Amino acid sequence: MDKLTAMKLFVRIAQVRSFSKVANEMDVSPSYVSKHVAYLESQVDTRLLQRTTRSISLTLAGERYLARCLTILSQVELAEGELMEQTGIPSGKLRLSVPSVLGESATADMCAQFLSQYPNIDLDVMVEDRFIDLIEEGFDLCIRASSSQPDSNLIYRYIGKMPFDLVGSKTYLERHGYPKSVQDLKNLKIIVHRYANNTTFSFSKQGQIEKVNIHQRVRVNSAQLVHCLVARHQGLAFLPRYIFKHNPEIEVLLSDYDNGALTISLVYPEREHAPQKVRQFITFFKAWFEEQLAS
Repeated sequence: MDKLTAMKLFVRIAQVRSFSKVANEMDVSPSYVSKHVAYLESQVDTRLLQRTTRSISLTLAGERYLARCLTILSQVELAEGELMEQTGIPSGKLRLSVPSVLGESATADMCAQFLSQYPNIDLDVMVEDRFIDLIEEGFDLCIRASSSQPDSNLIYRYIGKMPFDLVGSKTYLERHGYPKSVQDLKNLKIIVHRYANNTTFSFSKQGQIEKVNIHQRVRVNSAQLVHCLVARHQGLAFLPRYIFKHNPEIEVLLSDYDNGALTISLVYPEREHAPQKVRQFITFFKAWFEEQLAS
């Protein structure tokens, strides 16, 4: 067996404490993972992991071996990166987390353009709006859409702002009335994203802040589903403009107010040298995002 592969599997098991999770990440069977761990243990003639039916933990020897594995794998990655720099051809698998607010069609377009531009890079994409743990879950890069960012030792690369509008379908508005002020929203149903912080929305107009408590008609964890529910006349919602701009049934409301925007950032683990595939994606995504806003 390949010892470096076994080390990589062992490190991931130590990080996530699960054979099945690592197997899913690597797209291999749990038995494949187990055999490589057993191979490592046979090589060092000691047990590295303490396994029960409910948990996995490192032995004392395992903790020491883990530290050495991390150093070795880091040096291997650095050496490979230096060689790739010389060839100028980025390659390998890029594990990427993408928020649903980008939209399925736009995300597919973005991925297709990147794959065409970098044929030697494979993409492993997860659409997920929660704040994932890049290190524990094994992601190279995460696109974040948030009005705030948590404190961490990750690197945040600011990309731009994604403006939102309050929208509703013409049919819903004809049935329930057009809001003329922020306070009118109290009488209308609002569809919100599950990760919205609270039921109080703030609007800005000529430097003045107005707040209103709204009724959450539906909470879902997908911006695309929010759009579909609005299009099916179930209430109002805040949506990024590019999601609804081709739907003539949807109207922008309270356009004289500033609804705010989400900050789009690229987040990746702090390393001495980011892999070339990560650097290439950062450059690509910034250009792609700016093009989307311009259009």
